[in-house]
Amino acid sequence: MTSPLSFKYIAATLSLLLLVFNANAQVVRFSEASEAQLQPRKRVVGTLKAFNQANVASVESGKVVKVLVNEGDVVVAGDVLAILDTRRLDAEKQRLQAEKMLADANLALAKAEFTQAEEDYLAYKQSAQKSAVSKQRLNQSKTLTIANQARVIAATQAIKALSAQLNALQVRIDDMSIRAPFDGQVTNRLAELGQWLGSGDHAFTLTSLNKLEAWLDVPERFAFLAGQAPSEIALQIGDELVQAGNIKVLNSVDERARTFRVIGQVNGKGLMPGMSVSAWLPEGKPRTTLIVPKDALVNRGGNYLVYKVVLQGDKQIAQPISVNVQFHQGDKVAVYAPQLAPTDKVITEGNERLMPGPVVAVADTSNGNQQHLK
Repeated sequence: MTSPLSFKYIAATLSLLLLVFNANAQVVRFSEASEAQLQPRKRVVGTLKAFNQANVASVESGKVVKVLVNEGDVVVAGDVLAILDTRRLDAEKQRLQAEKMLADANLALAKAEFTQAEEDYLAYKQSAQKSAVSKQRLNQSKTLTIANQARVIAATQAIKALSAQLNALQVRIDDMSIRAPFDGQVTNRLAELGQWLGSGDHAFTLTSLNKLEAWLDVPERFAFLAGQAPSEIALQIGDELVQAGNIKVLNSVDERARTFRVIGQVNGKGLMPGMSVSAWLPEGKPRTTLIVPKDALVNRGGNYLVYKVVLQGDKQIAQPISVNVQFHQGDKVAVYAPQLAPTDKVITEGNERLMPGPVVAVADTSNGNQQHLK
């Protein structure tokens, strides 16, 4: 009968052998290939553009006396970017304010004279009824009353005109401060201290952040999208997959390229205007398609392959399988590969630097696999 000590010795020996084997094997994670009814898709390319990008110009002409921002600074709508010399306009404002004060005094005087003339006219009118005042004197009083009333109206309108001039001048003074029209980042600064800027001269370039648009060049055979544009389109930007919403189709085909534009809004966190973008648009009827996780794809000089985990005796080996990428569908990729079948285990983690030899394959639970490879 074998003693308990012998069993412990055998177990320890087996554990040691397993550790030796695993020390030479590479640990990887796998997921299973599968089949699904998918609508074929066609890859189109485009460019990311800022949702808002403006060449901020000076409304008024003048010398730059302050520059408050530089390239890379983040600003919010209304922030002052630069200030122009306002001394000439300030002097003009003081002159108009003095004229308005004089007009206010003239109005007060005209009102007093009109009140006096009106009272005199009423007194003469009562006296004329008793034949105590001549008709000529009464007419003179009436004319003087009407003239003073006209002076009141003229003085009132003069004040309104001066107030309008002061308001317009204040707008010009406010425009001597160049402000950010929207939230964003200063990506170009042309205004320099002491520089003379003319009206309409480009001073800064401002680009919005965290809100971009994907402009896709779509072949004209996809013109059906104009009538049934999807609510969202999956985009691939580098290694990232993002969703574009608020899809708009520009109903105009470029006569040379035979393409039209599809525009979608993208959350631009971590992205920049000018980056290339690609999308997979539906084309044709659904069909049975072999799919693998996107992470299973390995790019080798423009050719794609996946590593399938196979058993050779009691060892797990990673076998490279060449695949032809058909289209992308979210985080899955439709592929054509005669050597790959549904339920085959494909490596999704550790495949970029995989070396020939044995592997220890562990199920990738993020793709729905809960068991180790058997």
